[in-house]
Amino acid sequence: MKKCFSVVLWCTFFLLGVVGNSFAEISADELLQILIEKGIITREDIEKAKGPEEKDVKVSQKKEETFVKAARRPKSVNFKGRVQARFTSIENGNLDNVTSQKAFDDSNFDGFSIRRVRLRWFGDVTDHWGYHVQVSADGDHNADKLDPSTSDYELKKDDVGLKLQDAYFTYDGGPYFNIRAGQFKTRFSPSYTTAGPTLPLCERPLVIDKLARRREIGISIESDRTGQWDGRAHGAKVHDKPLFYAVGLYNGNGFNNMRNDNENFMVTAMLLCRPSPYFNFGASYAYDHVGYDSETTVLGTATVVDGNYVYEVDSDGTVGKRMNIWDFNSALDLGPFHLQAEYVQQHGHGFDRAYGYGVQAQYDLTDNFQLTGRYDEFDPNVKVDNSLDSRWYTLGYNWFLRGQDIKWQLNYTFREEMHGEKEDNDVLITHFQVLF
Repeated sequence: MKKCFSVVLWCTFFLLGVVGNSFAEISADELLQILIEKGIITREDIEKAKGPEEKDVKVSQKKEETFVKAARRPKSVNFKGRVQARFTSIENGNLDNVTSQKAFDDSNFDGFSIRRVRLRWFGDVTDHWGYHVQVSADGDHNADKLDPSTSDYELKKDDVGLKLQDAYFTYDGGPYFNIRAGQFKTRFSPSYTTAGPTLPLCERPLVIDKLARRREIGISIESDRTGQWDGRAHGAKVHDKPLFYAVGLYNGNGFNNMRNDNENFMVTAMLLCRPSPYFNFGASYAYDHVGYDSETTVLGTATVVDGNYVYEVDSDGTVGKRMNIWDFNSALDLGPFHLQAEYVQQHGHGFDRAYGYGVQAQYDLTDNFQLTGRYDEFDPNVKVDNSLDSRWYTLGYNWFLRGQDIKWQLNYTFREEMHGEKEDNDVLITHFQVLF
């Protein structure tokens, strides 16, 4: 009887295959269900008819799935680097009376130079903990050629020499809880936190270099970031989550100072929203109680003593001045066209208001060639009208010979002064980038 039943059952499976091939609308599972409902076979009969090999496969699949879920990310060490060789041609008028962006806006760097050399090590320690270390050798071996009495001395000094750029660890606690501690880029501005190798122009917006908060030692709690903020990084994945936030506490005494030099701290907050795949907007805020050592965002208001900026003690016993910095930004991505705008304002007790903004656009002509342009405006003190109040117009292109790994950039900037005499300070910058 059992042998006869098996023959009938296997004949039924054979008929199911024939019927399934003849009527594509009805699957084998649907026909089995019909036979079960008619009482011709039962589910127990189907299980009995299956061979031991099929059951072993199911068991092994379950074991393999359990093993994968229990696996941990191994330790890893990764090494990458960047070299940017640059040629600069500056109309060397009276550059003492105009705004310069970087140390490279000096006649000493007119010609060929090594703009950036970066070496970095990064990786994972466990499935939640990671690390990142980066060193740089930029422009010149030291800052001896820079004038320490100029208002932007500290800013320019960060551009040259051998330096520790980053040294921090990270903790991955999920999509909306991550920790970053050490020295790193403060979470303040999308333009500043955009990775250097992916910048669409040779330098960041003027106001970002002048007023935005830069690298500091501290701690930040933030949400996960899976890509670039917007399309400014050609070929990169865009951070498409609806929200990004970051709050941070830092020493506030500038880049590459290995300890706090006063009892004051700086706090920052950053929020970025993406209501649609094509548009985002955000805001950032920083509060810095300036101490009595060098500060990178003070535009000549301190007294220089032995190469350091020194601040007077207020009548209430407070050392330094209270600084507030706001950043408002937005971006639009429509196919090959990308547009970003960012406004930054600095003010506070003991500071005259300074502001600036940049509007930047890119257009991808092909997968390998991109046109770029930007308008910069910057006023270091709204109460004073002079030749430091600047309007810059930049045009250029990016030629991606091998994506961002091998890239040739060229920018020409028409520099105008909003007030005072017009100076001859237009600049041509081109550099060749190799990532390894």
